[in-house]
Amino acid sequence: MDIAATTLRSPATPTPATARPAFPNPEAADKVAKEFEAMLVGQLMESMFAGMRESPLFGGGGPAEKPWRSMMLQEYGKAIAESGTLGIGRMTHDEIARLYASQAEQRS
Repeated sequence: MDIAATTLRSPATPTPATARPAFPNPEAADKVAKEFEAMLVGQLMESMFAGMRESPLFGGGGPAEKPWRSMMLQEYGKAIAESGTLGIGRMTHDEIARLYASQAEQRS
């Protein structure tokens, strides 16, 4: 399969259809920041729980343990992100705001 290099290039100046908005909706930025924090915390907890053995005393060790544990850790991540105790979501939101502000300055 041969693809010419010219087909992979993007236009030098953005067209109005591909131009980004000056600043995103603050509520949407908050939502994305919290979702990112929840995903990150869930992944960290997956690594943390990877070395733990299942306990038959609490119903563990069956075939449904692994998917259930994954869903449980995702929900823990969502709860931690919603509480805002780690601050990852705030930092992500601040960085999104900074990037959009610098893009707006460059356009002006």
